[in-house]
Amino acid sequence: MSAPVVRVMQEDWGVFANLPAAARRFTERTGIDVEVTLTVIPEMWELMERSFSGEDPPFDLVGVDDLLLIQAARSGHVEPIDEFIAADGYSLEDFPQAACDALSDGGRIWGLPYCFVSNVLIYRADLFEQYGVAVPQTLDALTDAAIRVQEAERAEGNADFYGVAIRGAPNCGLNFWIVGSTWGPSFGARWYDDEGRPTLATPELIAAVEHYVELARRAGPPEEPTMDFIDCMEAYGAGRAAITIEPANEASILYDKGGAVAEATRTAPMPAGPCGRHVGLYTPPYAIPSRSHSKEAAWELAKFLCSSEQILDDVQRSGFVEVARESVLRDPRFESRFRPELLQTVMKTRPFAHGERPVTSHGMEVGNRIGDEIVKVLRAEIGAAEALRAAERTVAALGPPN
Repeated sequence: MSAPVVRVMQEDWGVFANLPAAARRFTERTGIDVEVTLTVIPEMWELMERSFSGEDPPFDLVGVDDLLLIQAARSGHVEPIDEFIAADGYSLEDFPQAACDALSDGGRIWGLPYCFVSNVLIYRADLFEQYGVAVPQTLDALTDAAIRVQEAERAEGNADFYGVAIRGAPNCGLNFWIVGSTWGPSFGARWYDDEGRPTLATPELIAAVEHYVELARRAGPPEEPTMDFIDCMEAYGAGRAAITIEPANEASILYDKGGAVAEATRTAPMPAGPCGRHVGLYTPPYAIPSRSHSKEAAWELAKFLCSSEQILDDVQRSGFVEVARESVLRDPRFESRFRPELLQTVMKTRPFAHGERPVTSHGMEVGNRIGDEIVKVLRAEIGAAEALRAAERTVAALGPPN
């Protein structure tokens, strides 16, 4: 009998740059061959969907979006890992409960956590100090700070400078990551009522979208409606923006690149809205397609990749700061890898992290449809109330959430 082969797919993001080397070490230890595929958005989402479509999957272990995971699990296309956990006596106690909750549905757990990613404030501390602007503690203060620094820089002759660069492009993982994870819940929005009807055209969500759009319009660059996270970090890293709102790991990547902007940058927890501080949670796990022919070998690889030893090695090479394992956060080798202020932001943010976007049988499509309407408000085509009434109709057309 031939040796098992595990085909693993992961996002081609700096966080996972160490995956090919990790796969080689795993093969040396176990004799199990690994084929690594690193891919980018939007091909990544297409490959995720193909892997969990019920057909013969192209991969045996997939780093999958947590919303797509639950959608696929409800369709019977994901292998639950409860039996593997029980058979090995594998402990989940080192992972945050919020991560395990995000990966659980129907009383079962469907993937093994690796990341624990949330929004933080990334800002130009030098400009804030120069112009006497305090680090914002509320979303209202965030808008004020962005506008004040923008106006001050432009008064100095820097015409192509903006207060903020924030995701605006329409997608569940782009503008709806921002609105769904932070602005919406910070204003008290709910996605569905107790009967499963969408509740989008509400005063709370209308106010949240209006606030987000006002910030982007008054203090963002003209290309805001098309900006993804790469665009935001490029604009910020080029010195065109005073603030961006991204996961803490984006700051870590910036710090590793170095340069004047990196040296002048600091991070802080997300400002709070009327209903408190909301940072969202993105915790894409390693999951096994139900029709994989190498499930046991895939489980062994998942355990290896999510082990403390391997994560610490990844951290040293990639600078990934938003790890799921609690013990890694306390390890001196981890602490020595990062700026103290970045670690402080991560630790202060972590207690607020939990899934905020709607978890439904429709995966990312709910967020996609809401994002399609929000971008129309950003482009000043319609108002927030009209956009959210339209979103409510299109989301309702998908059917019940569960």
